[in-house]
Amino acid sequence: MTAPVTVEVDQELCIGSGDCVSFAPKAFSLESGEPTATVLPGAGDAALAALQDAEMNCPTGAIRITVLET
Repeated sequence: MTAPVTVEVDQELCIGSGDCVSFAPKAFSLESGEPTATVLPGAGDAALAALQDAEMNCPTGAIRITVLET
């Protein structure tokens, strides 16, 4: 069983690089014309490794992945 995860994007820090979408396309979206990424519904169900890669590779540190205690 996988631990629950929360996924957040700090809109103040996000520059819309799209790296998060490349690493975790099931969790993040960057719509054409939008300046920042958004978290998709069900993002916490995406593969934890992909979420952590997105968090680690965000150029501004705008992504926060939290594994919740059960």
